[in-house]
Amino acid sequence: MNYLSKDFNHDYISQRIKLTWKEILYGIEKNYIYPDVAIEFAINEVSEKEEYPEELIELASLTKEESVHPYLKRLVDSEETQEDDVIRDKWLYLILDWIYNNKDKYLDSLQIVEEIYAEFDYPEQITTFVRYMPSDAPDLGSAQLNEERLYRNWKSYLDSQKEQFSTSIE
Repeated sequence: MNYLSKDFNHDYISQRIKLTWKEILYGIEKNYIYPDVAIEFAINEVSEKEEYPEELIELASLTKEESVHPYLKRLVDSEETQEDDVIRDKWLYLILDWIYNNKDKYLDSLQIVEEIYAEFDYPEQITTFVRYMPSDAPDLGSAQLNEERLYRNWKSYLDSQKEQFSTSIE
């Protein structure tokens, strides 16, 4: 995903939702985040808890050049099982939230939505702001007004997802 920047990082993500280690590993494997973001999550968790597994300390102690995968896989193995759809939906929300909040940095953020739509295997929940998808809503008379509606639909999606996932933040 060449439209995500280094600023799509631990700080940005942790202000929105809490991720499990499996979700962090998924994000790294899909190239949504850099592996060093896992180290930041580990450092943060170690600083907030009094007790933690040895793998967490080891992960928090790594440098950016070292592989996070062995430690992440052990942390993932210690977690409860998660549905892949939930993991995918969280990342879809996070990425779309990032693009929306940084849309002025892109020539055509709605084009990026179209790419995300394809990359995430055409999720139905975002079709209302995918520009080329047919709509039941009436034409508003101009391309600009119709595009503004797409952005309102996008914002509405983000608000509903934020509400859904906000229970994940403690």
